[in-house]
Amino acid sequence: MPRTPVATRTATMADVPVLVALWKELRQVGGRAERAVNPVALSDTSARFLDALGNPDCRVMIATIAGEPAGMAVLQAVQPDPLSESRVVQICHVVVAARARRRGVGHALVSCAADYADECGIEHVTAGIYPSLRDASRFYARLGFAPLVVQRVAPVTGLRRRLGADAGLPRVDDVVRRRNRLRRPVPAQRVTVRATERVD
Repeated sequence: MPRTPVATRTATMADVPVLVALWKELRQVGGRAERAVNPVALSDTSARFLDALGNPDCRVMIATIAGEPAGMAVLQAVQPDPLSESRVVQICHVVVAARARRRGVGHALVSCAADYADECGIEHVTAGIYPSLRDASRFYARLGFAPLVVQRVAPVTGLRRRLGADAGLPRVDDVVRRRNRLRRPVPAQRVTVRATERVD
């Protein structure tokens, strides 16, 4: 039986409820640390999609199969860093509905990114992938995406603690331990008289 083709189109304001529903499928994606940096349960998800739809450097794409929503991707034309002279098209928040996996939805959405790059006169497309998503990493590798940079993340509190340790500064737990030692009562010293000493 022939596979139903995947259709793609640019999302509109009317598609926000569909986008939010697809976004919720990301709930199980990534590890705990990854979800902490990029949380799925956002109270203002609809407002954020509306902002993206109104951003001239952003395009939100929807994929459908037989008229039913099957996936989405957020595409953004950005500078890789403040000193770069060129821009790239960044693929963000690619979601393929569970019922539509292995039917070409991912390929169709990446194709949208290539079309958007051509439209903007941009030479490169980038995709950020969580380290734990090995299938996604292999998917992009098969399409010719090569590793460019390794981006690491650290919580500010932990970072400050490590910076203090590396600089030879006392860590918070060391300071507390030292303070507790100073607060302990000093035991009274015993006065001993040696047998050879005489007391007159």
